[in-house]
Amino acid sequence: MLFSTILSFQAPAQDYIEVQPEALSRRPESYVGVPIKLKCSFIKIDSTWLNDREVSRPSKDYVGFTVNAGERIFAQLFFPRSQEDFLSRFRRNDRLIIYGQVFSAKYDFAWIDIDKISEGWVVGEEPREISQARVETTQDYQDFLKARTEVLRGLNIEEAREILYRQEALIQLLIEKKIFSLQDFERALSRQKEKPAPSPLREMTLQP
Repeated sequence: MLFSTILSFQAPAQDYIEVQPEALSRRPESYVGVPIKLKCSFIKIDSTWLNDREVSRPSKDYVGFTVNAGERIFAQLFFPRSQEDFLSRFRRNDRLIIYGQVFSAKYDFAWIDIDKISEGWVVGEEPREISQARVETTQDYQDFLKARTEVLRGLNIEEAREILYRQEALIQLLIEKKIFSLQDFERALSRQKEKPAPSPLREMTLQP
């Protein structure tokens, strides 16, 4: 999602410090009391850490959820129960930015009260590997279209029809000569269709 929708839960205006997931996971105690924001991907609504004896977040008041950020999982996230319908709209791997405050580092986890959730990552703020993948995919597609256009430009309808007739005649001849059966051909064609496209596409060379 390239646009951003934000839902706030009566959170006072304040500056949130963007944190790296590795740092938050390794040293949660350093962020206790700190308002933070974290780019992440939604995993699921999860009640595992509600009603904990040591760190109380009662299920009647809060809904818990789990996200993935970088290579880290954060499961001690708590959003107001009154906003459960908003949270329920998300599906696995949906991109989010969560804003909240770390209130405990019990069990060496970051326990976070979530103030607001922003849907999507703003273009230009994506993690570098995702941004690079976006660029490479776009380039691959552009190169593929360019290569296909060059091939089609050199063919007219009659030439294309002649190529198709020749292919069909060759297949029929091979079947009649019992080089292979029609069933063999159809199985081979099916396997070919299941193969992934060459990657990257821009390195593909077209043979006449």
